[in-house]
Amino acid sequence: MKKLAGQGGLTKKISTAIGNSNKAKFLKEVDSNLAHLLAEVNQNKVIAMEVASFSSCNDYPEQLLSLLSYVRYVGIPIKWTIYSDGSHTQKQIDLVESNFNFVVFKSMNFAELSSIEHLCKDEIKPYHTYILDYGKKFALGRRLFYYLHHKIEVPTLFIDSDILFYDKASLFNLILTENPKPDGWFMPDPVWGCLDSKYKEIHSEQFYQVNAGLMMLTKEFEVLKNGLDFFKTMNFEYEYFSDQTIFQIILKDNSFMPLTPKTFILDIGDQFDFSYLFKPKQMAVRHYTGPVRHKMWQNNYKWHLGL
Repeated sequence: MKKLAGQGGLTKKISTAIGNSNKAKFLKEVDSNLAHLLAEVNQNKVIAMEVASFSSCNDYPEQLLSLLSYVRYVGIPIKWTIYSDGSHTQKQIDLVESNFNFVVFKSMNFAELSSIEHLCKDEIKPYHTYILDYGKKFALGRRLFYYLHHKIEVPTLFIDSDILFYDKASLFNLILTENPKPDGWFMPDPVWGCLDSKYKEIHSEQFYQVNAGLMMLTKEFEVLKNGLDFFKTMNFEYEYFSDQTIFQIILKDNSFMPLTPKTFILDIGDQFDFSYLFKPKQMAVRHYTGPVRHKMWQNNYKWHLGL
């Protein structure tokens, strides 16, 4: 049925209000009852994988729901490192680390650093001034530093805090046993263009553009130079998708494979609807990017966790 003029915007406004209410109820629940909620979703499965995510205090509810959905549908990882942009409160950190014994928060105060050269891998040292400047100005610059320096000892999943896991996340077991393994996998963006404008000026539209919100590595990056050389050409001027563009180049240079967009969902088609395009049993993962962030909360947390 064709929508009336303005109907979609009104629907989104109402859905967002419902979502804000559900988010507040979720936070109240975890503040008083997180241990019980974790026990409800824990399937006592252990998976030979590490996870690393990047988030802020503003993403705290999303990060908690992401953690719970992973435990529910994937299992208990070897370790989960939450790289904080530095804004998390000690109360938030303590609540998460005391309930999820596999989680550790890490953060550096970029504002106080005059150099990070001594903290960089040898192949990244020539770019240390650029990364420090980026990290001082934007949180995504800090994500770039953390992810490029995360030690890969077992298959490691890098995700944004607005990633949720669902019924078909058992696919990760197949991915881990695939032989021969590629160097890694990524979630493809179905729409071309979420990249730095300088990159788009010299590259035509490509299939399977990288979305940096979900990447899985089986080993350290072997080729970094082209991505970091492009980073230098930004000349200390950054756009929102600058770091995603760097990962686009690096992942392509390292022959990463796209995950199927049929179950690893990055789609904003239902942002103006009350209904959902995708149900939990259809998905392995959904990335609730900005335009559909309200869909993460429009239904309460029990819908996502199958409770």
